[in-house]
Amino acid sequence: MPQAARWAGTPSIKGRSESTRMALLTFSLVGLQFTWGTEMTYCTPYLLQLGLTKSKTSLVWIAGPLSGLIIQPLIGVIADRSRSKWGRRRPFMVFGSFVVAFCLIVLGWTAEIVGMFVTEPEKVGAAKKVTIALAVSSIYAVDFSINVVQACCRSLIVDTLPIPLQQAGSAWAGRMCAIGQLISYVVGSIDTVSIFGSLLGDTQFKQMTVIAAISLILAVAVTSYSVKERVLISARWVNSTIPMEDRELTDENRDSDGKGGAIQAISQLFRTTMELPPRIQAICWAQFWAWIGWFPFLFYSTTWVGETYFRYEVSKDQVTKATDMLGEVGRVGSLSLTVFSSITFLSSVLLPFCIQSPDTKRSRFTPRPPPGVAAALKAVTAVRPDLQTAWFISQIMFAATMIFAPLAHSRAFATFLVAACGIPWAISGWAPFAFMGVEINKLTMNGGTGGGGMAGQATRSGVTMITSASVRNSAADTELEVLRLNHRDSDSDGDEEDQSSNIPSTGELAGIYLGVLNVYTTLPQFVGTFISWIVFTLLEPGAQPNKDSDSSDTQWMNLDKDKPNAISICLFIGAISALVAAEATRRLRYVP
Repeated sequence: MPQAARWAGTPSIKGRSESTRMALLTFSLVGLQFTWGTEMTYCTPYLLQLGLTKSKTSLVWIAGPLSGLIIQPLIGVIADRSRSKWGRRRPFMVFGSFVVAFCLIVLGWTAEIVGMFVTEPEKVGAAKKVTIALAVSSIYAVDFSINVVQACCRSLIVDTLPIPLQQAGSAWAGRMCAIGQLISYVVGSIDTVSIFGSLLGDTQFKQMTVIAAISLILAVAVTSYSVKERVLISARWVNSTIPMEDRELTDENRDSDGKGGAIQAISQLFRTTMELPPRIQAICWAQFWAWIGWFPFLFYSTTWVGETYFRYEVSKDQVTKATDMLGEVGRVGSLSLTVFSSITFLSSVLLPFCIQSPDTKRSRFTPRPPPGVAAALKAVTAVRPDLQTAWFISQIMFAATMIFAPLAHSRAFATFLVAACGIPWAISGWAPFAFMGVEINKLTMNGGTGGGGMAGQATRSGVTMITSASVRNSAADTELEVLRLNHRDSDSDGDEEDQSSNIPSTGELAGIYLGVLNVYTTLPQFVGTFISWIVFTLLEPGAQPNKDSDSSDTQWMNLDKDKPNAISICLFIGAISALVAAEATRRLRYVP
């Protein structure tokens, strides 16, 4: 029987209360989501302003799913095996955040950078093409590097928390994402140029890239300083999906090569993806269909609201007089998404108290509420749904909202539809990670074998675990004390070998399984990109000049009221996909 991983050090989070520790653990997601919000708000109209058609712009956004498909699973496997003295996740988070910051600055100043090398007036056409190429390359670089940060931020949460706290950790992550998103859209809706002047740049877009870069570095620094990880000494754990006859060979390879190579990492990822446990597979398929619907909403909603406003509510004379149309569209779209993010934040704060935790029951001890509210709390507790039901309802709600997108002919109605999606988005950013956290830790509770045997208790190196042949049906699984982490420092006992454990502890497989979930999150984005490309090609094949305007700054928007809005059609198709996701979520309850 191959040994499990060996660890040294004590995992801990600074802070005196559980709420403080949860906030510090997930604080990096504030900067991460601020950066995503800035990219999704400004980059689509920015590329359109540079001269790309909507069909070509939709192909640019293949950067997101491509980077997620490649980087997140790969970095998850590599980080799982990292033996850095700083931990497995934080070094990648810190390095990745600085790379993201650099790429954001390049993205904001693409025209100036190209202008340093192309100064001849006769080469203006060539300079424009180079500017577009540099902007697209910068977006790809941002997406690839930010996925490194995102993968490790999510894995750090699963690494640190036991099963009873997985839903709470995912809920706190959802809150921090909502906060970052809200701040991003609030700042984006303000005329920052009038506030900062030219200190951070001479346009709204430039200033937003600088603010996003600074916020990401600071947020990652807070989490990295506050969280102490265990240090991996020997990466001899194995994937539970690898057949038993292959496991010894895997360990021998790792012994001969201290660090798993890229080919081995990709091989492990592929095998894990092909041999997922049934419930993890079901969770991934629900995520797959859901993200076909969420992709056009996240990347085009700002442009859609702004274009709806300028198409139906602004006169052509006012459009002609606009000097910074990119900034105007960004501010209009950000204002609607500010309402969306506010609802997302409130939902992420309140809904966890109204939804039962997955696969756990109440502990033996429950604090007694005041008599005046006891009856009300009892009534609410009796009817509150579980997480699977809440996820199902959220997808129905998203579909019912986006079906009306083609009927939006005013900014108020478009804003209402976007804002209503705040509730399902809060649950969608929380539910799949909570379910995955539970399933990942159940796999490690079973010793990575998933096999049978009588229930027993093993204690090694301060790790107390309750294992069972059938985790779902065992009595141990019904208590909050299913899994406890109490790792001692390797120095405390003086013998490093005594710190090893033959039973894996929580989070050892977090990187690879969350990477697989990300595969099912990114593959539908390829589908969404393809659908958007077809719709834009058919309905808006090119940027048509505005006959009543000499301003090239407005040529990239379709302001013809008699033509259908292509983005609305993409949102409608996404609503249909959300209905399929709802059915996949409903079936999750019946998967053993």
